[in-house]
Amino acid sequence: MNPLIKSFCQSRTYMRSLFLLKRLLHISKPEISTFPSILKSCSSLPSLDAAFVNHGYLIKSGGFGCCGNVGNDLLWMYVKHEEFRDAYKVFEEMPIRCSGVVFDSIIHWLRLNRTYEDVVIAFEKMVKFCVFPSVQSLCHVIRAYSDLNSIERGHFVHDYVKQNGFDDHALIMNLLISMYVKMGRLDLAQQVFDKVIHKDIVSWNSLITGYAQNRNWPKVFYLFLCLRQAENLVPNVVTFLALLSSAGHSREVGIGMSIHGYLICMGLYLDVQLGTAIFDMYAKCERLDYAQIVFEKDLINKTLVSWNALIATYKQKGYSQEAADVYERIVMEPNVKPDSFSFANVLPAYANLGNIQRIKSIHCVIIKRALGMEGDVVLATAMLDAYGKCSDVKASELLFACIHHPNTATWNALISVYNLNNQIENGMIIFREMVRHKVLLDPITMVTLFQSCGQMGSLKQGNMIHGFSLLKGFYSHLIVGNALIDMYMRCGCTKGAEVFFHSMPAENIVTWNTMIYGYMKVGCFSAGLRLFHQMQSEKEYIPDSVTIVSLLQGSLAISASYVELFHAFILKLGLASETLVMNTLIDSFAKIGIIEKARALFTQNDFKKDQSSWNIMIAGYGLNGQGTKSSKLFAQMQENGYVPDSITFTSLLSSCSHCGLIEDGCKFFDLMITKYKIQPTMEHWTCIIDMLGRANGLEEAYDVIRSGIYQNSSKCVPLDSIAVWGALLSACRTNMNMKVGELAGQKLSKMKSDCLYHSLLSNLYSSNKKWDEATDIRRVFGDGKVMKKPGLSSLKS
Repeated sequence: MNPLIKSFCQSRTYMRSLFLLKRLLHISKPEISTFPSILKSCSSLPSLDAAFVNHGYLIKSGGFGCCGNVGNDLLWMYVKHEEFRDAYKVFEEMPIRCSGVVFDSIIHWLRLNRTYEDVVIAFEKMVKFCVFPSVQSLCHVIRAYSDLNSIERGHFVHDYVKQNGFDDHALIMNLLISMYVKMGRLDLAQQVFDKVIHKDIVSWNSLITGYAQNRNWPKVFYLFLCLRQAENLVPNVVTFLALLSSAGHSREVGIGMSIHGYLICMGLYLDVQLGTAIFDMYAKCERLDYAQIVFEKDLINKTLVSWNALIATYKQKGYSQEAADVYERIVMEPNVKPDSFSFANVLPAYANLGNIQRIKSIHCVIIKRALGMEGDVVLATAMLDAYGKCSDVKASELLFACIHHPNTATWNALISVYNLNNQIENGMIIFREMVRHKVLLDPITMVTLFQSCGQMGSLKQGNMIHGFSLLKGFYSHLIVGNALIDMYMRCGCTKGAEVFFHSMPAENIVTWNTMIYGYMKVGCFSAGLRLFHQMQSEKEYIPDSVTIVSLLQGSLAISASYVELFHAFILKLGLASETLVMNTLIDSFAKIGIIEKARALFTQNDFKKDQSSWNIMIAGYGLNGQGTKSSKLFAQMQENGYVPDSITFTSLLSSCSHCGLIEDGCKFFDLMITKYKIQPTMEHWTCIIDMLGRANGLEEAYDVIRSGIYQNSSKCVPLDSIAVWGALLSACRTNMNMKVGELAGQKLSKMKSDCLYHSLLSNLYSSNKKWDEATDIRRVFGDGKVMKKPGLSSLKS
């Protein structure tokens, strides 16, 4: 009956062949040679019922293990029915595997549905049983080895390629190059590349991209020059993306501009990916002027990626207003919707601008669109940090509580929020919670804790955290060392900072800057200058903007001539385009009385002015008795599109106070509240009181404070406070106004005020020859009701 079964199978009458097998089983045991035909019949039927029955019979009778052909036919039967799981089980149990076609199917299925380890194991078994794969299967295998990132196994598949003649296949050789690139072995990738006889553009791109990913920028540019000399090969989008990335990261703006021009000549410039890469290259090279031109004029089809790249660039460079403006434009675009990346990048910008209303509106959009902030730790951390920078600590705490699995960065962000809002002890509690919950600490945790200790001025806790960081192995981390130096300087322990500075295993420009700034902050100006000269003599580190800003701030306490000296340094180092540096320089010239020099620097176009530039110049005019010019500059600032902030009005009111411009000062104060909706702070009220006091208008100041109490015009600073009444009493003492001073003193006597104000009132009585009242006030000190703080001196005997 066996020949008849084979005949039915060949004539495609599969059901007859299965019927004959059934009859044969009742008569005698069929031969194993019968089953290849039977399994072929099973594979051609729509149902697998007959296949399962025959598979079971083969296992029970032992026929599956004694013939390799039966195993292959059984495996192929499952593959044809796309039952790859069962096929793989058969493959695992087969004693002999000889069908390369079946193996290819198994490899393909494993690649799509199982782990890379399974693909590799199957391939190694295939090699053991001498099954020869197809090129396509071998490609799957090489990708699997690449994903496993094991150099030993990589050598195994590479040797197999060489031994079996696959090294003349460009596709396989390109995958080997990519595999070694992914493993970080550029030397081996280069060796494979050199042995490829017929290199195509993919070969070049694989190696160029590899060198770009490994930050070997000179090699990237060299390979591109070699590629241009190769015949019949034209660089494509992938090539230029790697080149532009390399030019941006290496800050080779000249090379980037050359690539930009080459793309225009080749007609590839309108590609959205390349346009975004060109923009990103200019941004990384700190040529935001070029980047903005590319974005506005050349990127015709702007994608969300392009918009997000612009927001991220502005945020990273500190241009918060520009980042916010770009986000506002995205919102107005009909075909673009901001995503989590957009929000995570613009939230810090709004936080820096203090725009809590916009932060809340973004929070509402996130909730409305169900972006799942509880699971998106990056977005939640950005939102938490933004609320913290706007002093809404409660919102930050609630957000933190909603995050399902906060990571280390989120815990660190909450500690930073407490630091920003002077709730240092709460930050320390959070740190203890991190330790209790066994959260993985990182260098940023240590940096944040040292900042906490520095803000508190607690050297004791700083020493404890120092010891903890040594115990946890953070000694070698440079940012931790820099933060530790900063902590010691903030705590006034210059000796501790010096000892650690000289024992550091590694240092950078930030280390030197931290030491110089610390010296200037604690008043050790000579030590700071000596360290600056030492840094220059070593010639390893070039002073940057932070160095110069620190020196400028300290030079005012030494000699005005140092400001001129550091101005020359700024020009020599090419820092005249740095906004922060120029703002500090203008402020320094204004404070030493050279206002014309400050004005000349302000009016030049070598640097990009920001809000602080205008605020500094307005304050500088006021400080030098040129209040009218402050008012004119304020009007000019508005014409230039800048919106005044709280600091602007502090500078204006202070200027009006110093120059006796009472009417202008009252006008600006009213403008601040009514038009710009800025709630007055303590500084604003102090300026108003001081301004009215200088003009003998303390009665008006008294009326302003009283009316403010009843109108509740200030939500930020309560007018019925010790600070406000104390400022009024101080002005009364200066202007010898007994009437208002007595009223202010009565208010302060009902409060738990500082003894300083009682002393002011006593001196006011004495100046007006009211000895009895002065005696009564001083008797309060004698009775011990108010303890006067003892004086301190920094001078040593």
